[in-house]
Amino acid sequence: MATVGMSRRTIALVMAVALAALATIALISYINGLEDSALKGQISVKVFVAKQDIAAGVTGDTASQQGLIEQTNVPAKVAPEGAITSLQQISGRLAAVQIYKDEIIVQQRFVAPGQGVKNVLPIPAGKQAVSVAIAGAPAVGGFVQPGDQVSLIVQTVNRRAGGLPVVGAGAGNIVRYLMQNLDVIAVGTRIVSSAVPAGTTAEAPAGIFTFAVTPAQAEQLVFATLNTTLYFTLLPADSKPVVTRGRTFANLFG
Repeated sequence: MATVGMSRRTIALVMAVALAALATIALISYINGLEDSALKGQISVKVFVAKQDIAAGVTGDTASQQGLIEQTNVPAKVAPEGAITSLQQISGRLAAVQIYKDEIIVQQRFVAPGQGVKNVLPIPAGKQAVSVAIAGAPAVGGFVQPGDQVSLIVQTVNRRAGGLPVVGAGAGNIVRYLMQNLDVIAVGTRIVSSAVPAGTTAEAPAGIFTFAVTPAQAEQLVFATLNTTLYFTLLPADSKPVVTRGRTFANLFG
């Protein structure tokens, strides 16, 4: 009798599981039917949306390369006028305004460099915007984003206060922090070139960092760009400036 009771319980359990599975399938079919009814007769179109916020001043190429834009399909009636259907439509162009996560990308949001982007860069009072072209590891491998802070290390010939090269101990090159906690206000990969027709762009050989700096810092940054080798570091939030002595062959291992 015990065996018969066990068999009945087993059969009941199997039937319960089967009924649950059937109910789940029916529910999924019902939901899919509702979706099909809702979308019936609607034409879907390809659009691109922002996966993350895209800051003003970022180029379409940079946003695409850094995975900030993704392709999706939406009903044609909800696609806004000017919605791009190809990333080529914003290649070489700058985001004129902040573009927010999940926003459908429209061509009007991007403009040619130098056209219609006045007052777009967030330059604080008393500071100026200065751009530097640099690529690869010295540019932190492309991880720098608008809103980040970086510090600048330069390599140059070690010189005394009067400008003469150091002799003896410390002679040769020195690597040292020149500027710290620089505010990055834009990052791009293209620049306007005077060698091409107005309104067009040329591929830059490097990434472009744009900083908000004081006039004195602007002089330092431009001089360093023209006369030294640059290397940037990306800082964590709330990082404080540090005091270092720099490195030469004399103290490299000390």
